[in-house]
Amino acid sequence: MAAFRTSRRNVLIGGAAAVASQSVLAAFGKGHQSTKDSPNKGKNTGQRTRVQAVVIGSGFGGAIAAHRLGEKGIETLVLERGRRWSVDEKQNTFCTNENPDGRSGWLTDKAPIFKPKKIEKETGMIETLSEDGITVWASCGVGGGSLVYNTVLLQPTQENFNRCYPKEVSYEEMDKEYYPRVIELMEAGPIPDDVLNTPYYKNARLCNALMQTAGVPSKRLNVGTNWHVVRKEINGALKPSAISGEIWYGANSGYKNSLDKNYLKYAEESGNVSIEDHANVTQIAEDGNGFIVTYNKIDTKGNVLSIEKIKADKVFLGAGSMGTTSLLMRAKHTGTLPKLNDEIGKHWGNNGDTFAVFAAGEETNYKQGGPAHFLGADYEENPYGPQSMIAFPMWVSPKNSITFLGMSIPKQSGYWDYDTKSDKATLHWDGKSNAMKNLVAGMEHTCAKFEAVRDANPRTRNNVPEAMRKTKADASATAHPCGGAAMGKACDLYGRVKGYKGLYVTDAAFIPLSTAATNPALTIAAFAERSMDHVIKNDF
Repeated sequence: MAAFRTSRRNVLIGGAAAVASQSVLAAFGKGHQSTKDSPNKGKNTGQRTRVQAVVIGSGFGGAIAAHRLGEKGIETLVLERGRRWSVDEKQNTFCTNENPDGRSGWLTDKAPIFKPKKIEKETGMIETLSEDGITVWASCGVGGGSLVYNTVLLQPTQENFNRCYPKEVSYEEMDKEYYPRVIELMEAGPIPDDVLNTPYYKNARLCNALMQTAGVPSKRLNVGTNWHVVRKEINGALKPSAISGEIWYGANSGYKNSLDKNYLKYAEESGNVSIEDHANVTQIAEDGNGFIVTYNKIDTKGNVLSIEKIKADKVFLGAGSMGTTSLLMRAKHTGTLPKLNDEIGKHWGNNGDTFAVFAAGEETNYKQGGPAHFLGADYEENPYGPQSMIAFPMWVSPKNSITFLGMSIPKQSGYWDYDTKSDKATLHWDGKSNAMKNLVAGMEHTCAKFEAVRDANPRTRNNVPEAMRKTKADASATAHPCGGAAMGKACDLYGRVKGYKGLYVTDAAFIPLSTAATNPALTIAAFAERSMDHVIKNDF
């Protein structure tokens, strides 16, 4: 995901975050110019180079845009604020859950997600955004969210899909063409029996049995996990990564089929696409029939090396909901894209995300067996709406527990505004509304079904600490932000930003509120494939 919210003043004094390690010219040359060796260090070069297309961000939306543009023969530059992470035989690319360092967080001195630990400020993997009413975690790096997610590629049901998106969008088309296309290209599939039946995956087996006994329909998830790599971990040929629950900070064994191994790899192999890491986009401006994209080049400590500009005929925004919305809000309010409509910054949602720790009353291997494996689909018998439940390993959870991520369909919308004085776009979300209370209640309703199963067995019932007998859900944070430049509102139904020819949104900002009670990755990717099919056919 590309970075955002960096004012020009802050960049020049070196106080804010983000971007690039090689010059635009080097990006199209043979070789890679290291950031630390840049001859432009500390200078505003004012250099402007032209390409046919710029893609901002390299998560699911940006990666798919880049691949399809490259496939078409279109000269494309991908600008990514984070670094390129390459797994090698040393298996030390990423830090670990229990020993986080600067690689874990984006220009922060505290490790994100887990219990805070003092770390060095570096261009690490996860940025923690403390917004008005909610905390949002945003990914950083070549491959975006695919580097840090649970590899879950879950397709929504038709009923849930139709609850969330305009009627003009055909579920049948998505089901027959775009969802399967992504699954195939990501080489996704369910956990195989031989892996599931190892001691490392006791948590997954217990979770599935719990769901079935509680009457919550369950099924194995399609996940973008390389099970051959996991088998090597189990056999001792590779250091533990998946089996030890390493998810959030990357995977040193390389078990994740992340975007750098498929969509982005194919984009670069086309010979038409270059990816520039450490390239933080700060401004998009109209310029005749095209656009000027301004970005800052940084090193791994966040020091700004130079400010670069590039002219593009077309710009594809793939910086994630937070990055894309922030860039568009800034462009609208500073006047660099004055024709943006008033729907920019609206229809933002938390994907219905909730988290809960369930006390199982028996040994669960709660730190092991990643990433995620079974879906509990409590859609028909939850009075608060469809509730998806997915368990995943969490090393900071209590012993003998199962950590659940819940996803549903939020009933409220957040909005963004822009403060000219601080040069910052801010998200506002009512975390104490009745809609949010119902979101939590829906998660706890499904957890109560699991509690009933646990308490029906004296052995497990008597092993539960009194403080954990009632499962408490939390909705104060999300790793799945959606919306801000939504389909049919700020954009048309194929991601064209209204008011501008040649400006597109291909990421989660395009998705209003949620991905219909699922993890967002697959639906973001499927919509990006759908949009790129249409745009390449009709706009080039």
